[in-house]
Amino acid sequence: MVDFDKPFGPAEYAERIAKARKRMAAADIDLLVSVDPANICWLTGYDSWSFYTPQAVLLHVEEGGPVWWGRPMDEPAAHITTDLPPEDIVMYSDTLVHRPDVHAFDDLCLLVKARGWDKGRIAV
Repeated sequence: MVDFDKPFGPAEYAERIAKARKRMAAADIDLLVSVDPANICWLTGYDSWSFYTPQAVLLHVEEGGPVWWGRPMDEPAAHITTDLPPEDIVMYSDTLVHRPDVHAFDDLCLLVKARGWDKGRIAV
């Protein structure tokens, strides 16, 4: 494993997640889908040179922690730079990259449905 000094500890990210959830509840948002690298980092600590490809963090207003979703080649960085449990680091298949007939975000939609988060208000 790579030795990586995280800029903040788990308590800081827990506080950030609580703040985000409070704002989500106030805005009647059930699921936040964050695709901006700065916001992904702010919520989870994820830090990698992967902004050029589809990636996201999902945050439900009530359940679980953030879920990182991205390419398999970026998965090690998710384990190294975040404190997310393995079950909340989800990869899509590289067969979805640079295809005119399908898109990686189709897989993200399947993930949202699989978690039961496809009901309610979704903010991107």
